[in-house]
Amino acid sequence: MVFTFIDSLLAVLATLLFHRWYRNLNHYRSWARRILFFAGVRVETIGRENIERQKSYIFVANHSSYFDIPAAFVAIPNRMRIMYKKELEKIPVFGWYLKYSDFVAIEREEVASARQSLNEALKLIKQDYSVLIFPEGTRSADGTLGEFKRGALYLAIKSGKEIVPVTIIGAREILPRGSFFFRTGKIKVVIGKPYSNKNILDKAEMNKLKDYLLKEIESNLYNN
Repeated sequence: MVFTFIDSLLAVLATLLFHRWYRNLNHYRSWARRILFFAGVRVETIGRENIERQKSYIFVANHSSYFDIPAAFVAIPNRMRIMYKKELEKIPVFGWYLKYSDFVAIEREEVASARQSLNEALKLIKQDYSVLIFPEGTRSADGTLGEFKRGALYLAIKSGKEIVPVTIIGAREILPRGSFFFRTGKIKVVIGKPYSNKNILDKAEMNKLKDYLLKEIESNLYNN
């Protein structure tokens, strides 16, 4: 974790000093690779052939560990940004890095703020960025899949982009919720097939999408 602290501090300084130039670099993926390398964590990716690198998607993933984020950046080759809980900005250095990045913070308790965050994410999507969301809203304490929040599904539908289920397996064993000590090991990331949302016009179709995403992620989570 010391390396994460130092690396994030350098990233904060680079973002503040060189702002637009540094943001245009692929530094998020480079940061993720460094974190995983020094932590002794390997990432195995399954299903990368299901997506096209030049297209933008809404990636929907389960969440059980802080290591989900670097693992996703290494596994998914698309130009991508994430949505994160605003309270993470309170973490020294690492939180500052999130704050000054062009990731999208979401404050779930404040309706107006959450709506603004969704609009910011939509702006990124219009610039052909993919967006990674964790619809459970928080890390799972026991690794089981939690209920998906409606806001995440709203973003996916409003964007008009194809939605891709992503299952992250093994991250909780590396760094579980509530722990500051990580283990070496392997994280498996399973990228599902894109789901078109063009015909989602009512609540019934939204529930159908929700069930599809839950079943896809649950199936991979418990059968791999």
